[in-house]
Amino acid sequence: MAYFTAMFGAAILLGFINLLMAKEDTCDLYATPGQSLTLPFAYERLTNSHILRWVHNNKTIFYRKGKVSTGKPEDITSNGSLVLKKILFSSQGIYQVHVLHPNSTSAKTWTRRLCVLDKVSKPQLSYTCDFSSMAVNLNCHVTKPEGLVFSWTLDKETLKSETKQTLSISFIDLKAERSFTCDVANKISKASSDKVWPTCPPLLSFKRQTVMAVLAGGGGLILFLLFVIVGLCCLLRRNKSQTGPRDKGELRIWRVKREKAGKTTPLCQTQT
Repeated sequence: MAYFTAMFGAAILLGFINLLMAKEDTCDLYATPGQSLTLPFAYERLTNSHILRWVHNNKTIFYRKGKVSTGKPEDITSNGSLVLKKILFSSQGIYQVHVLHPNSTSAKTWTRRLCVLDKVSKPQLSYTCDFSSMAVNLNCHVTKPEGLVFSWTLDKETLKSETKQTLSISFIDLKAERSFTCDVANKISKASSDKVWPTCPPLLSFKRQTVMAVLAGGGGLILFLLFVIVGLCCLLRRNKSQTGPRDKGELRIWRVKREKAGKTTPLCQTQT
């Protein structure tokens, strides 16, 4: 029987220790550096005859038994709550309060863990076009991503299944211009990026007027090149005719040869 009692007591003690260790891994209260916070403890029947003791990480920071011997009177409210002013990172940890009756019996005990976090900064949203996977890769950049919660918004709709720092969207899903924003949050603050409209070459959609303008411009260029070629042809033939026979005999022979050949140039006539 004694053995059973000992084992049962050991099991209870082990469970209590595990509960305390789990408690240390979670936070009950959150604050930012420089903030003031009143811990949410209250004992409405508190009087000066009660013994009041506040402990932070196993160190007594306030003690009152008739009069205050540790801490300052203004650090305590009328119901016994502790007021923390200008919180620092060193302010985080386990806070415990013990209220005792004048006969030193326990009236109330309270324990909470405080975590101090910086406010999140505004994220910077960027993207790259990945042509190998035919997708747009978006990155929600923040200085310290550890412990932050990420969320994404497409146009005005929150993508509930997307909670990572990066997001990949296929080109097919971006046929039209669509805006993206990313949000980062912790237990005390939240910030959103500016909107981004990803555009990659396969995503460009030309209007019909734009296509017609491009075709018209290309056709005009081709026509211009044809006129240039014809002009150069005429210029070369004119120069060749000017270097032909000089006297009348040679000119007559040259004309006879021309007539026999029966060659004419419809685009430009040789001047004599």
